[in-house]
Amino acid sequence: MSGFSRGLIVTPGTERQLGAYGLFRPAPSQHQVLALPSRVLPVKSADPDILWVSFAELCGSPLELADYRQLAGRFPAWVIDGVPSPALESASGSASADAWHRFLDMLDLLHDRDIPLFLIGRGPLDWESAGRESAGSRPADSPSRPGAPLARIAKRLAMLRRIESDEQLEDEQTAGC
Repeated sequence: MSGFSRGLIVTPGTERQLGAYGLFRPAPSQHQVLALPSRVLPVKSADPDILWVSFAELCGSPLELADYRQLAGRFPAWVIDGVPSPALESASGSASADAWHRFLDMLDLLHDRDIPLFLIGRGPLDWESAGRESAGSRPADSPSRPGAPLARIAKRLAMLRRIESDEQLEDEQTAGC
């Protein structure tokens, strides 16, 4: 199994779900600001082995490809939390088309570099359905058609395993020695 495909999509992101995979939300004292080629980026944690950042900070405002490359060269694993539900956010318009395009660019880079990615969101994190629904909202040849990046995101993220409830985790009482 490659590095990228070892990643997870976790909803709703309970402490138990995260802890089962060795992920623990960073304390406020771990928050940092990283200097990138085009701007500074507030992150929740920038340990040498993992970057933990919010979707809003990473994709909500413009970052250059050089910024993503620098981060990918520095951190061997990534956690992105606060990932909006593509179905709900696309309908409300709070996650912009530009944010989804930046997210896709970042996904492509992490995939190409084989970097594990852990996505955490309240859910539902179903890009495939959201892409199909929004694809019908504009003509197929429209360059700004919102379904286009969502469909590509769905294809890329199909490689990751989904953890969508605490019930999917082994019971601590039966998983022992």
